[in-house]
Amino acid sequence: MDSSPVSLVLALEATLRGRAAGAVAVGLLTPLSGVMGIVGSAVVNCARLAAEQFAERTGRPVELVLVDAGDRPAAVAAQARSLVLGGAVDGLVGAHTSDVRSSVAQAVEGRVPYVFTPPHEFARPQPASVLTGVDPVGQLRQALGRLARREGARRWFLVGNDYVWPRHVHRAAVAILRDLGHEVVGERLSPLGGHEPAAALDAIAAAGADGVLVSLVGRDGVRFHRAVAEAGVGEDFLRLCTALDESCLYAVGGDDSGRLYTAMPTFLAMQDDEHLRLLEAYTARFGPDAPVPGAYAEGCYRGTGVVLGLCAGVPGAALAAPSAGAAAVLARAEGTELRVVGG
Repeated sequence: MDSSPVSLVLALEATLRGRAAGAVAVGLLTPLSGVMGIVGSAVVNCARLAAEQFAERTGRPVELVLVDAGDRPAAVAAQARSLVLGGAVDGLVGAHTSDVRSSVAQAVEGRVPYVFTPPHEFARPQPASVLTGVDPVGQLRQALGRLARREGARRWFLVGNDYVWPRHVHRAAVAILRDLGHEVVGERLSPLGGHEPAAALDAIAAAGADGVLVSLVGRDGVRFHRAVAEAGVGEDFLRLCTALDESCLYAVGGDDSGRLYTAMPTFLAMQDDEHLRLLEAYTARFGPDAPVPGAYAEGCYRGTGVVLGLCAGVPGAALAAPSAGAAAVLARAEGTELRVVGG
């Protein structure tokens, strides 16, 4: 779409030359590398779709300034601060890990709106930030309750990455499981990018767990679920995931155990009109072979609309009209197993 009113600009270019005249400029902080890099392409596409809809609605051109949020938190924060202090962006939208979020929020000091879209660790809103995702209790209470009734798992093992968000998820899970009369029989936290699936599976087996809460993100989660399939233990315990979306599920290669669940919102499995309209708009814009627009990407789509509305003082862009064109993308979900439990 050569006539697109939305420009994608690298952070260094935006810092050096400043913004285009009349444009609303938003820093798009998304992982293009690292453990979460698997979702980056779809996140960029969804942010661009939201920006184009905003531009078409308002007549305002938009610049999306790309920052690789898969880099070290300090490096991401330094780029964001440079963009903000240099007046190169009006706001920020982030679809990345919470360790990056913490560093960015501290670096930009509330000078511009900062919309953070994935699940987060806070029980209440944070100053100068808009959190559009779900907190750990909201994500887990209903999901764990439903699985308790449906699957009967009572001995839980917690597996996650060792940073602020999984630690809060595990803390919430322990309290919820205790209220349900269930037992947490073990916990394993691994550095981002340093997860060892074989050791985790050995620990789960030794603990006699019949349920596993998985808060491994991106590539670490993919490696764990692949290891479960390769070891043939997918039916030995249920898995409830807090960071598994469609992009990660495709990378895993699907699941045929029937015991893999996610507590993340996921729109390929949701056939309501709102999600179908979004999927149709995505397919029409980027084609049926574009990267799968999973939950992280959908969150950034909505977050981009929010930050543009905040920066320009107008409501976010409306969704495109529905049609049947989403069928080609929906068909790509066939042969996978991803059960969604409410959060």
